[in-house]
Amino acid sequence: MEHYLFCVIQYILLVCHLLVLTAKCLRGCRELNELEQNALEFLKNAEYEKAAKLYLQLAVANPKNENYLVAAANCYDALGDKKIAFNLYKKALNVNPNSLTALLNISTLCYEFKKYDKAERFARKVLQINEGNFAALMNLGNVHYAKAEYPEALSYYEKLYELNPNSYNAIVNIANTCYNMSHFVRAIEFANMAIEKRPTSVEPYIIAGNSYIELFKNDEASLLLKKAAQIAPNSDWLCNSIANLFQKMGNWKQCLHYAWKAFALKGNRISADDHINFGYLLYEAWDNNQKDLVEKYLARWIEVFPDNPIVAHAASALRDEQNMPTADLTYVKSLFDGFAPSFDDILKELDYQAPQLIANCLKDVFKPKLFLKRQILDLGCGTGLCGQELKVYFPNEEYYGVDVSERMLECAGKKNIYKELYFDDIVSFLGEVDKKYQLIVAGDVLTYFGDLKSLFRSLVAVLKPKGFFCFTISKNTSNNREYFLTPSGRFVHSITYVCRLLKYCGFTVLKQEEHVLRHEGAKDVIGYVILAQKEVEVVFE
Repeated sequence: MEHYLFCVIQYILLVCHLLVLTAKCLRGCRELNELEQNALEFLKNAEYEKAAKLYLQLAVANPKNENYLVAAANCYDALGDKKIAFNLYKKALNVNPNSLTALLNISTLCYEFKKYDKAERFARKVLQINEGNFAALMNLGNVHYAKAEYPEALSYYEKLYELNPNSYNAIVNIANTCYNMSHFVRAIEFANMAIEKRPTSVEPYIIAGNSYIELFKNDEASLLLKKAAQIAPNSDWLCNSIANLFQKMGNWKQCLHYAWKAFALKGNRISADDHINFGYLLYEAWDNNQKDLVEKYLARWIEVFPDNPIVAHAASALRDEQNMPTADLTYVKSLFDGFAPSFDDILKELDYQAPQLIANCLKDVFKPKLFLKRQILDLGCGTGLCGQELKVYFPNEEYYGVDVSERMLECAGKKNIYKELYFDDIVSFLGEVDKKYQLIVAGDVLTYFGDLKSLFRSLVAVLKPKGFFCFTISKNTSNNREYFLTPSGRFVHSITYVCRLLKYCGFTVLKQEEHVLRHEGAKDVIGYVILAQKEVEVVFE
């Protein structure tokens, strides 16, 4: 009997304990539900900071549920705290590696951070889980577009269009990408489709207008850009497009007015590329005998940006001040960073001959040697065009490249020519390198140097005895100066000055050949290909 009573008492205690636990769980669930409801209310009212704190509390209480971490990350993303958002998305992936939302949002943030390879990697993870995911395909298209890989970008946008022919974003992105690929008729076709979808959106009007400009249909372009101006009169993209239209029409007064207006509208978003483009626009106006107009906008440019090195370089060139012995590094780096994605195509249009001329100059002198890999340094290697051409004649040598533009080096690296690539300016690199080279080449590089003395001294120090230096220079046909900064922002040189300096620095000139190096507008750029050999060690005081 006693045993029976003991069992009953134990059972009653157990039931009471379970009731207490159940009550606590119910109370906990109610509290969690209240937190979730409160967080949702804050989210609806755009009180993202308050919502984020509650979602983090929920994440602590539910460590196996990644959705609360994702929700908190979304709040911080909305607040502009991208790094915190990124870290929270990563924590969500630690909980659930297959969280599509976390993967997609990390991909998007990597794109915004310009970490394009990572953005692509996370987008592809999404597609492995969910083939045909619209947002992941969009991210991949955007990544390739940002890298100026337009055919690849177009292929993804076309997949999006196949998945959803009514997607405005897919349609307008196809239009914009086609424009950048110079497929202007197709760009207009898709821009018109986008206009039908969203007649109050400014983008397709500008894309179609710009495409008509390139097709020399100025009346059609003008009509579309006027409609765009009715929708978004303060769009800097629109103002640049109108400037482009007036430039094509030869109306430089209106062209520079709208180009400067675009500057003003951009405000603190003005980039180095914007400065480079405005400088080139002023040069083209100068080349079209608009010197008074150029001086007017040059004065404004300097007044607003008195300490900008790109502005200072352009001013020195356009005003013939000749106070710069070499081009400013910031100017050169910004110039080539901007050109990098389309550099090879641009040079094809300019009929750029320097790499071929250098290779032809060397092929009968720099003879291959069995069982010997010689070191070749490509100064200002850019995207690797010189190395690519030399590799045809000298396939067994070791190639090294140096350039001040990281984006150029990225392009060069993809060609698998160089054993090593160095991100540095030429003068600094030559002053620190401990390697000696049998051959140094410089295709269209000395055009950014005026005074060549220091450069030649540095070159002779890193060449092996009897080593070769082959390069191009642009010929000074403007005056009798030894070197001259032209209004284009590039230097030209006197051949007598260059040969005299080479001899002074310990070189013997083996060849000097006059050629057309490239085209600049409708003009031929005349220059020289020079092959020099190191003969003596010179000790400079």
